Amino acid sequence: MSASLSAWAIGSFVPALGWALLNFVWQGLIIAALAGGSLVFLSKTNPRSRYAICACALLACLGLPLGHLMWLLGAGQAVSAQATQALPAWLQSLAGQLPALVAAWSVGLALMALRLSVGLAWVSLLRRRCMPAAAAWQLRLDALALRLGIQTPVRLAVLPDLASPITVGFLRPLVLIPAALFSGMPPPLLEALLAHELAHVRRWDYLVNLLQSLVEALLFFHPVVWWLSGQMRDAREEVADALAGQALNDPRRLALALNALSLQQAACSPSLPNLPSLAMAAGGGKLLQRLERLLKPQAQASGWKTALPAALLACASLWVQANSASSRAPLASLAATSTMAGPGPIIPTASQLLQLPLNARHALILDDSSGAVLLAKDADTPVSIASITKLMTAMVVLDAKPDLQETLRIAAADISPHIGSAARLAVGAQMSRLSALQLILIPSDNRAAAALARNYPGGTQAFVRAMQAKAQSLGLSQTTFVDPAGVKPGNISTAAEVAKIALGASHYPEIARISSESAGQVAIDGRVRAVRNTNLLVGASEWDIQLSKTGTTREAGSCLTMRFKSGERRFTLVLLDADDAARRQLDASEIHARLASTHSS
Repeated sequence: MSASLSAWAIGSFVPALGWALLNFVWQGLIIAALAGGSLVFLSKTNPRSRYAICACALLACLGLPLGHLMWLLGAGQAVSAQATQALPAWLQSLAGQLPALVAAWSVGLALMALRLSVGLAWVSLLRRRCMPAAAAWQLRLDALALRLGIQTPVRLAVLPDLASPITVGFLRPLVLIPAALFSGMPPPLLEALLAHELAHVRRWDYLVNLLQSLVEALLFFHPVVWWLSGQMRDAREEVADALAGQALNDPRRLALALNALSLQQAACSPSLPNLPSLAMAAGGGKLLQRLERLLKPQAQASGWKTALPAALLACASLWVQANSASSRAPLASLAATSTMAGPGPIIPTASQLLQLPLNARHALILDDSSGAVLLAKDADTPVSIASITKLMTAMVVLDAKPDLQETLRIAAADISPHIGSAARLAVGAQMSRLSALQLILIPSDNRAAAALARNYPGGTQAFVRAMQAKAQSLGLSQTTFVDPAGVKPGNISTAAEVAKIALGASHYPEIARISSESAGQVAIDGRVRAVRNTNLLVGASEWDIQLSKTGTTREAGSCLTMRFKSGERRFTLVLLDADDAARRQLDASEIHARLASTHSS
């Protein structure tokens, strides 16, 4: 029996399996073309459609080689022998390599099975290590589960060394929460993350993801399978977001929670391990795409037939106000100086009428292409601007045309209890002037700013006077600088004048290049250090940011200015005095989503 089985395997099964695997190479490309075209066509639709397309495509990826294998085995020896003799010479030569191909596939399959087994063992370990959550939070989870229509009991537990909430299991679902979130995240936001995890439970996503991992293991050699699987996981997170947003009756709260989670993950990522693909993690998928989709119901405009009369009436009203209210003068001046074409009036647009619910207390959105102020929220009130000051610092440094390779040294005068250091610069630390510019524009280091000012001709006091003179040359009548780092509350400006600062800084190629880098390599004391931009939007695939600077102090709140492209148009964004970095980033993401939807409509 064993001898006949071995003969059948060598004579029939191995060649049939080899041909099925080889033919899947071109079959997979056809599936990818069909699925890719469908995904592009449905890119703006409900994520359920994209999820279904990816699932059907993955099922086809499994079904085609399996069906081909069954057909070849049913044809038996006649197919394997006669068909091979009828093949061209190069295919006959390839047929001779089928046993080696199947052997290599078997080794890869064994490694993928080992990977999958490790993931399952990791899930089992999590179940043993976790601790039950507080009873009050379990009750909240139970209430959310009922709201989502989940009848299966879902347990809530806590683990200290997680980067994100995750869901594991399908017969006995378990939601695991990082211990840090209970103390570091407001309860309403944490509840929103729990709703997202419960959406996975309702949809049996853990089981589907396990089956998806099996397909990856069987067809590991084809990149189309991995691409489809990644697209399916991204769509899965968006579908869960939509369900959670409906359960909460507040998609914006979930967007805010996801954004806060991303900031915490960025701070903790070096010390926390990556999650296996088996886990349903709240931080999965493409964050900015998820945020924009959550905010899209608010961003979508009404039908044009309904909106047009209201838009015309509102535009007329705004035109009258712009010509009669003297308070509009600073913004009109800004619009005039924002384009190279010369002065021009404010041009009210439909976007100006949308009344975005921003958290920032002072805001401005400027269309650089036309000079139109698209949104202004208390944009003429002078407030502290924190480290946005460093854009002016960089301009004053470069105006002096110094040797950028000259070595600067951190002195005791650059350090005080009120001046922290994002790069942890100690007394005696040495770097080039160019490296110091990188440090003030990427991680926003205060001591590097102090060193740049101290090494200016005439010292720090002369540098501050030069900052004020530069402000006057830019036409900033409500802007004052008292220190080069922005740590003192006396550094004040308005949202309208910060936009002018950003415009001025954009004319310096070094500032635009450095501030629009998501990360950098800076030489300090002869050793290269990696630094990361304080604006996490820089470098994101959905954004084309050409200049950026953040700032945060107790007096100024959380601040941001950016110049970016959306489609073929350029915009300047200013956000001052937001509650925290998470809300500031969410404001920017909502603005970006609104502009993108406006241009595409």
